[in-house]
Amino acid sequence: MFTGQWFGALILLSLAYGGITFAQPVVFAVCLDIGGEYAGAVTGAMNTGSQIGSFVGSVAFGYLVDRFGNYDTPFLPMAGLLLIGTLLWFRIDPGERLIADLA
Repeated sequence: MFTGQWFGALILLSLAYGGITFAQPVVFAVCLDIGGEYAGAVTGAMNTGSQIGSFVGSVAFGYLVDRFGNYDTPFLPMAGLLLIGTLLWFRIDPGERLIADLA
């Protein structure tokens, strides 16, 4: 969206993908921290939610391109959703368990 050059787009997309990839270990560590013995269920719920978002996002991307005839338009709501997701991650306290220990 910020460049018309293919090489510039390649660099920017690579940086975005790299940022997402570097965040993955932290995301799974938070699932382990808050899930405790239910970490697998927390991780599964997180992955399910993200896959649903990926499906809806890909369908919405195609719809928005068809509707507005522009490939830049779908990036605006995507960037907004990523910003909201980032802000929501700041609300998570990894020191607090999702389910209190029974012992």
